[in-house]
Amino acid sequence: MEIKKILVATDFTEVSEIAIEHAVKLASTTKGVIYALHVVKSEDEVEETKEKINAQVSKHTGVEINPLVRIGSFINEIGDAAAEVQAQLIIMGTHGPKGFKQIVTGSDAMKVVTHSTKPFIVTQNKTIGEQGYKHVVVPLDMSDDSKQKLDEVADIAKYFNSKIHIFAKQEKDSSLAAKLRNNILFAKKYYATKGIELDITVSEGKGSFDDELLTFAGDVNADLIAIVNTLKWNMFGGLFSTKRREEHLITNEAQIPVLCVNPIDVTAGYSM
Repeated sequence: MEIKKILVATDFTEVSEIAIEHAVKLASTTKGVIYALHVVKSEDEVEETKEKINAQVSKHTGVEINPLVRIGSFINEIGDAAAEVQAQLIIMGTHGPKGFKQIVTGSDAMKVVTHSTKPFIVTQNKTIGEQGYKHVVVPLDMSDDSKQKLDEVADIAKYFNSKIHIFAKQEKDSSLAAKLRNNILFAKKYYATKGIELDITVSEGKGSFDDELLTFAGDVNADLIAIVNTLKWNMFGGLFSTKRREEHLITNEAQIPVLCVNPIDVTAGYSM
């Protein structure tokens, strides 16, 4: 994935300003173009909204930022807008579990993600560091579709010379544990061929996997957590079993951004 076009959602709040900062850092690094999107209810609001977007992004120099206004429902329109401009990545802020405008709650963020085939980075109030996403945590289980997640992470890692931290879910069942070992071996070989620095940690299995994951992410000073949307109703496939757990990760207290990857086809082409 070459990140040459980035769509970022804005509702003119501080949270959306942070999302724009992430987009600017990425676009500056990849020499890409940004489209800043706001969704309105009627045609009468379009021109005024374009002016507001231009005012919001005016302080960001050295990168091209184009205002993009669509009419309709934000949850539906963001994916269509990304397709319209051929964006390779969407960046969206969340206000967490309470109040929102167009920058959505954790639960609504999941709805937005599943309306698009494009990868998302969901941000909160944590700004992106000067060196970008230097430490990326990748939770790994025994599912067959994780290769696409590894692909997307590798693409980001090449831009920022990132270190990848695989955090594997401990499996007590012998057959699942064997499959997990195969996936870990695949990840080692895959990142080695791309010259990406990698370390691997297996969870202790003493609590919920998402709690262990977030603790681990904090310990390694993660700049990004990458997950895969295996099923439409379950954003993290076998790793996280409830919607509450899903929202817990996206709106994590450490405010670490989350890269959400939608598989192109979870039934073929990505077996590990």
